Amino acid sequence: SFVIESDVAVPMRDGVVLRADVWRPQGKGRFPVLVYRTPYNRREAPRYYTTFRRAVERGYAVVIQDVRGRYGSDGEFVAYRQEGHDGYDTIEWAARQPWSNGAVGTFGLSYPGAVQWLAAMERPPHLKAMVPAMTFSTPRNFFTAGGVFDLSWMEWIWDNIAPDTRARKNLPGPKTGEEADAEWPHVAERLHTFLPLAELPDLKEVAPYYYDWLRHPPDDPWWEWCELRGKYSRVNAAVLNLSGWYDETYGPEGATTNFRGLVNARK
Repeated sequence: SFVIESDVAVPMRDGVVLRADVWRPQGKGRFPVLVYRTPYNRREAPRYYTTFRRAVERGYAVVIQDVRGRYGSDGEFVAYRQEGHDGYDTIEWAARQPWSNGAVGTFGLSYPGAVQWLAAMERPPHLKAMVPAMTFSTPRNFFTAGGVFDLSWMEWIWDNIAPDTRARKNLPGPKTGEEADAEWPHVAERLHTFLPLAELPDLKEVAPYYYDWLRHPPDDPWWEWCELRGKYSRVNAAVLNLSGWYDETYGPEGATTNFRGLVNARK
């Protein structure tokens, strides 16, 4: 059996409070900490993955956190953009807790994989190891592919992001994942064929950042905030890069490019 603390406040450097559930072994000890940060509802994560329970059984404390502006956490969600600073602040917070021995690792796939790289690039001193799975090496092969904007972002926002945002801001439209899934077949063709892309009305209030992505071509220096290539010397943690061969275009490319980049940076 283990201890679960719910709705633990984790303050960020700008005063915004993110919330996490902390799972840890029974007893007074100090434990190595694993951090998992998600936009997909921290409460749901343990239903899909056994990693949390298994980690505690092996003597780790686990921090399961909603990223900024999602579910239990305060602030405004701007996809990927705030995860560097917020990830750094969360890792360093975890290292300071009385139940922590100061050694922090991170894990997760897809968005919870990307947040690890964005945080690692900020050089948190207590990050010892990370397992970013199914994630990218460059925005050029993530937001766009071969120079073409990736339309699958539209469905990602519709299904995964927009419902909680509508619920928080009291906007019209589906407010649960189930409602969004049911509605998608009725709107998909109109959304996918709407031109010009930048004037699609449906996501203007729920995801203004989507239109920022459209405004910046792949070679715009604006994207530097999420470029990993050329920056691997910033990361001193042990890294397990993981992907399936068919994890979108960016998954296998991200895992292999990031691995090679780390090897070259550590010669």
